[in-house]
Amino acid sequence: MLRFGCLVRDARSMFRLLCGPVLAAALAACGGGVPDGTAEPRRPNIVLYVVDTVRADRLGAYGYEKPTSPRLDAFAAGAVLFENAYAQSSWTRPAVASLFTGLLPPAHRTVGRRSVLPEEAETLAEILAANGYEGMGLVRNPNVSRAFGFAQGFSRFRSEDRERDETMLDRVRLWLDERQSADGPFFLFLHAIDPHGPYDPAPEFEEMFEAGGAPAQYRTVRYLLRLNRGEVEPEPGTAEALSRLYDAEVAQNDRAFGDLLDELEDRGLAEDTAVIYVSDHGEEFAEHGRWEHGLSLYEEVLRVPLVMRLPGVPPRRVEAPAQHVDLVPTLLGYLGIEAPPTDGRDLLAPRRRGDAPLDVYTHLDVDGHRAASVMRGRYKLVLPQSPSQGTEPMLFDLEADPAEQEDLAADRPEVVERMLGLLADQNLAGEIVSAQEIEDDQLDEDVRRRLRALGYVD
Repeated sequence: MLRFGCLVRDARSMFRLLCGPVLAAALAACGGGVPDGTAEPRRPNIVLYVVDTVRADRLGAYGYEKPTSPRLDAFAAGAVLFENAYAQSSWTRPAVASLFTGLLPPAHRTVGRRSVLPEEAETLAEILAANGYEGMGLVRNPNVSRAFGFAQGFSRFRSEDRERDETMLDRVRLWLDERQSADGPFFLFLHAIDPHGPYDPAPEFEEMFEAGGAPAQYRTVRYLLRLNRGEVEPEPGTAEALSRLYDAEVAQNDRAFGDLLDELEDRGLAEDTAVIYVSDHGEEFAEHGRWEHGLSLYEEVLRVPLVMRLPGVPPRRVEAPAQHVDLVPTLLGYLGIEAPPTDGRDLLAPRRRGDAPLDVYTHLDVDGHRAASVMRGRYKLVLPQSPSQGTEPMLFDLEADPAEQEDLAADRPEVVERMLGLLADQNLAGEIVSAQEIEDDQLDEDVRRRLRALGYVD
């Protein structure tokens, strides 16, 4: 078992002290009372809905003016919304590895194209299974398939290759039908992918966002790859056209998410089910000269939505920083399950004098693009570790310059030095060697085909 990162406070004690009475009352109201004074209340079901490639600033709940997310917005009104949530990487596999383990990349060491989440890493699914949860995983991004180690802890795991995110619900319905008589709670992990390139939304959503006039080539992975390689020059309207297609796909996924919520409601499960909505990373539209993701550590690829509807926990908006590694300690603390040591913190626990600063750490090492970053307070430092990322550390004041247009490193060397020290303390200042790798010839042809369709292999 991997035991890296800072120790968290005893989640079971924190639950009893802070959350226990509220959650216990909520569980009792949902039919999980204590009939003989000895049995513990039945824990709520858990749905972890990861939607690929959604940046927070393209959602109404986060201030976007276009109607991309009416179902999420309504959901967020009754949930805990984290206004400043961050991914641990700008591409899927390391980001979800951090989400599953509560560990930063130097600890889980699942960082590159061939990286596999090691068996020694204790995942959220494994912890929940050990506490009576039946786990079902259904993923549409092959980067988090069984081949790369992400099935650990699930009693059933399927890498789905259906046409759209909304068809995932058919599989969910069948599984829920099968377990109607089950006594214990369930853990359902869904990884949707529609907002990921190539952007090819259904005509209904194209019309909604006036995206139908985009050239056919804009809807292909090949075109996006050629943009990033400099093989084609973007036209004056390229960013806007791609952005409209992307918004349409975000909206299409939002409907699929809403259908899932409706299914829980129709089955009488909504009041006894914790639902977590989060994205693995964002997307670039040439804000810094790049497209897609996995090429930089700017805000457009790191700032993601994180919304939790937890029975017994009042809805609110939280301004303090949050990150992927916080999910495991937060969820386990809420459930009253003892958490292993992680690099995250319980986002529901009150801050106390003397607590560590709310730093955010990110890492990128894929296809020759290597960098790390740290955020503390208003400052963000990006440390390039490959020529594609630059030659010197870059420092941004996110309060004064949220678009990261002005590098302040030369003007504030003392801040740069301090933040470089933070990266070194977390083992993010140098190379991270994968804990385990898989060779290309070990991947079955179906996984290779699906990776190719998303632009991950040639």
